[in-house]
Amino acid sequence: MNPAPIRKNCTHEYQTPATPVAVCAALQRLSDAIPGVSISQPTPDEARIEAPGVLIRVKLRVVAGWTFVATSFKTCAQWAWRKVMAILHPILQLRRADCAKDISAEKPQTKKPAVSVWKVVSEFMDDPQKSEHLTFTRKAIQQAKDSVFRDGAAVGETLERLYFAAQRMREGGHKGITRDTFFKKYVNLRGFRAHISNTQATKFREDYVAEHNGKEILGRMHVTIGARHNETGCISIHFEFCPDCRRIIIVRCGKHGRTYHS
Repeated sequence: MNPAPIRKNCTHEYQTPATPVAVCAALQRLSDAIPGVSISQPTPDEARIEAPGVLIRVKLRVVAGWTFVATSFKTCAQWAWRKVMAILHPILQLRRADCAKDISAEKPQTKKPAVSVWKVVSEFMDDPQKSEHLTFTRKAIQQAKDSVFRDGAAVGETLERLYFAAQRMREGGHKGITRDTFFKKYVNLRGFRAHISNTQATKFREDYVAEHNGKEILGRMHVTIGARHNETGCISIHFEFCPDCRRIIIVRCGKHGRTYHS
């Protein structure tokens, strides 16, 4: 009796200039290109490519403006993986990444590339597709220009997730569930808070409002990146979804606003 062949795990990682949203859109095309293949997406950061006897897991992460695409599968599914990559390569301009080095977990002494908040924000504003879904108020723009927060790449990752969220909200994907559920579980927006305190909304209201299309918008939803010790180590992004223009409006993008403890 011959023993069953050993099925080893295979992992390959690539990087692409395409956004996570574009990568997910390309993955969805696979079901049309390869008969019998189905695509599911449990979260915005992962997908499952399945066919009879085949399972390929895909995980996405954004680092310094690149989307890293990690694929994992058993050796018996290698033939399917080759077909998948042959389709994705020209669409996403994939190139091999160094799997041995986890860029998201570099040693603390490794110096990160200097990317300013304003550079990240201006690139978003210059992108016609992204600016169609994500709008920065004048106040937020000026705050981004003035920001000395040192991790612009982290801001870029948050904006990518808000861009993804705006697309889904335009389609009504947020209806019927709480904001916490939508942004934390579906969008996987780390550090998300659905509300500001009563003190922030009243006593320090001017810190959290901005004008959009002639109306005052209060940015209740927000993400704080870093620890609120100083401006170089912390940034606060406040936003709201506008039902009229069906976009996410960035109300604040700079140093943390005043609170009860200020």
